[in-house]
Amino acid sequence: MFISNLIQKWSGIDKTSKIIIVVDDAQKSMADSIKEEKIYDVQVVRFSKKEEFFSLLKSLKCSDLVMVLLSVDTYMKSGANEYFSAFNKPEWIKAKYIFVRLDISMESFIQGCSTDKKLVYTKIEEMNYFDSNGVINVTNEKGTNISLKINSFNTCSHEITADGGIAFLPPSETSADVISNTANGKIVIDMTAGQLYHFGELIGYFGLVSEPIMLIVQNGIITDILGDDMADELKRKLFSLPLECRKMVELGQGLSKMDPTGLIGVDESIIDSCHFGFGDGWRCGTHWDVVIKNPSIKQIPNS
Repeated sequence: MFISNLIQKWSGIDKTSKIIIVVDDAQKSMADSIKEEKIYDVQVVRFSKKEEFFSLLKSLKCSDLVMVLLSVDTYMKSGANEYFSAFNKPEWIKAKYIFVRLDISMESFIQGCSTDKKLVYTKIEEMNYFDSNGVINVTNEKGTNISLKINSFNTCSHEITADGGIAFLPPSETSADVISNTANGKIVIDMTAGQLYHFGELIGYFGLVSEPIMLIVQNGIITDILGDDMADELKRKLFSLPLECRKMVELGQGLSKMDPTGLIGVDESIIDSCHFGFGDGWRCGTHWDVVIKNPSIKQIPNS
């Protein structure tokens, strides 16, 4: 009953709502667990059976629910991204729509969705306090100390409050674009160095750091990476890519209470962390994130 209650918490469904969960082999066990609770009318369909799920999803009412529960491979390599979006509901679906973080484990899903709503909204409001085009300073106890200019913070929908609405779960992040060439200082990665992709090809699978890794950033570009063997490998692989892949583009704040996993999509969503993103994926083929613990994020007053 626990998982069903969490879905109800963020979607507002009731006992009359029908739920269709679109899955692949990697995520089917979680969907089966929801169905086995027998709280709602749940039907699990495989993404591979497109002719089946397409007609089913189109037939749902506005008060019903579509839940997309897939792996990265299915979403990126098997064409699921042509049918489903993480942040926009397909026009052909009338029902409520939940897109679940790709590759997430059941444990992380339960932890994240158990987060108190007030905590999520308080953190969003806290980040909205910062001025657009303002100078932000981020520090932490491991030695991070970096200043940068940002645009305003934004987040996607994490709760469905009306029929036909959309939510991305678990609550993920609120983030701001970093203004080009304004970031200067150092970032000490003490949680996670994200998986490094270039045009969809996995260049390096990093994850939880065993020792802190320091990034030196000058005028918005990573100029050096210092630390252990992971840092050496990271520098070699990242610096083999175009310079644009080392350009800071994002400052993000997580919104969910979850344990670190090494999977960047989960770890960048942890509420007691913040992350920095490098590379505009559309332009240079890479968007790479790193996560630090217990940040202090402050606005520097205009002089």
